Amino acid sequence: MINETMNICICGIGPGHVDYIYKAVFAEVDKAQVLIGGKRQLDIFPHSSAIKCVFDGKTAHLKETIQQNSHLYMVVLVSGDTGFHSLRRFLVDAFPKANIKLLPGISSFQYLYAKLGMGYENALLTSIHGTDVDFINKLADYDSLFLLTDSKNNYKSIANRLIDCGYGHYMMFVGKNLSYPNEEIISLPANEIFKLDDSFLLCSVIIKKPN
Repeated sequence: MINETMNICICGIGPGHVDYIYKAVFAEVDKAQVLIGGKRQLDIFPHSSAIKCVFDGKTAHLKETIQQNSHLYMVVLVSGDTGFHSLRRFLVDAFPKANIKLLPGISSFQYLYAKLGMGYENALLTSIHGTDVDFINKLADYDSLFLLTDSKNNYKSIANRLIDCGYGHYMMFVGKNLSYPNEEIISLPANEIFKLDDSFLLCSVIIKKPN
């Protein structure tokens, strides 16, 4: 039977490297009876005594896992921040009667903008991961655009759309494996980015209009 007063804490673990995870998250993981996250996320907490459940990207499986452990205190690990295109919305909708607490993390957009020495006061922050966004029509309204990508809507398709619409001279900043030792950040105009042959699939992209 599902415990309608189940307790869940959603913890943002930042861009990925342990140095960018807040201490409060470690404290929450220490209290967890069930720890849910991607394999790489779970590997960050090898000493946790919690039952570890790997999230395979399928929300139906996640919902089933939570229902099966509704009597236990659960911590769900999410990349970046809890409030920026994370599992928060799904969990809140799926379990409206649950006590859900959020611990924020450093978002990928915060990390990448900081690495580039840029601000995001007048930036559009959005995602084209699993969805289509008409970002071309937003270029005139913002100094820069930040996009989370996927294998279909990747850096190359973004560059191609910019070129097709006459914005091939706009700068693109493509970040891969942010915060990890193999981090890569490429800064080139869209018409040069398009020529690259790299496996930058799941990456973060900033588009900046010329000064």
